[in-house]
Amino acid sequence: MGIKDVAARAGVSISTVSYVMSGKRSIKEETRRKVMQAANELGYRSKNQAQASKVNCTKVLALSSPVHEYTDYSNYAAFFFAIAARAKRYGYDILLLMHEYGDRELVRVVQSGMVDGILLLDVLMNDSRAEVASMLEVPVVSVGYPSNTEAVYSVDLDFERMGREAIEKAATLGHNHVLIIGSNGFAYEDGSNYLIRFRDAAIKRGSDLNMKVTFMPSTGFGMADVKLLLSAAFAQDPLITTIICQTNATHVNNLLVALNERGLVVPRDISVMAACTQGLQQLSQAVDEMPMEPNAVCAHAVDVMMEILEGRRNDVGAVELLPAQYLARGTMGECRLS
Repeated sequence: MGIKDVAARAGVSISTVSYVMSGKRSIKEETRRKVMQAANELGYRSKNQAQASKVNCTKVLALSSPVHEYTDYSNYAAFFFAIAARAKRYGYDILLLMHEYGDRELVRVVQSGMVDGILLLDVLMNDSRAEVASMLEVPVVSVGYPSNTEAVYSVDLDFERMGREAIEKAATLGHNHVLIIGSNGFAYEDGSNYLIRFRDAAIKRGSDLNMKVTFMPSTGFGMADVKLLLSAAFAQDPLITTIICQTNATHVNNLLVALNERGLVVPRDISVMAACTQGLQQLSQAVDEMPMEPNAVCAHAVDVMMEILEGRRNDVGAVELLPAQYLARGTMGECRLS
């Protein structure tokens, strides 16, 4: 049986069958199902599928995760080990690619036949690795949501929804002046997707609700840096009553100390929330948090990769966003500013 037979059985054109099998164009789900059903009934296997069954049997997945100057190694480790643990359940090993120019590494490992598939971490809004994916002969799953998703499968938390919900939480408690403390400014300049999606969605939602939302990236997470940033923030907006941190445990801890030294009691005088974070349970004072979920996101990404490798899906370009959770720990209170 050939591609013409599949097209005739499914009632579509030969080119449509080709696009479904290659994944090079987005096809309506109903049409894709018809084509795949016809192919299964006829026992048809595309050239790519046949080659994959013969060549891609390394039982190794590449994990592309470039290390930058601003990389938070605590986050890095959590995502790496979450992926490695899930892959192990399927009998796969992980080949870690850490070079800053990750797109070149992807081409190299695929051409050498070293891996069956590729997972992307530390994804940028416009990621060169997502562009290169269209030229690779193995599937690419992005643990993150780039803008250029056409050639990759994307899995991530819904950070835009997280940003909106963080602002809505503050608004519900009567807060109208919010400070968002960002991570390192270079991360935003490079286009770190989750930081930007959260920040932009939060600012937009604040504008919709007639709230004043101030954003300041961190210059450092030490006590001196935190105190300097707070001074600048309150000079810009003395009415700030909520602070949302896109940072890490060290920064949040120093922030709580610095607020106390300014005579501000949490949550009586000022509310504090952390977002896009993980590992804050180690703090001596618990903080309300909308955390990253490395175990859930990475496990789902590896599951998607297995479905692709086993021929159970071929919807390249699909984006799956998992809902975030809000962990209330007592640092968000009603606004008392009259």
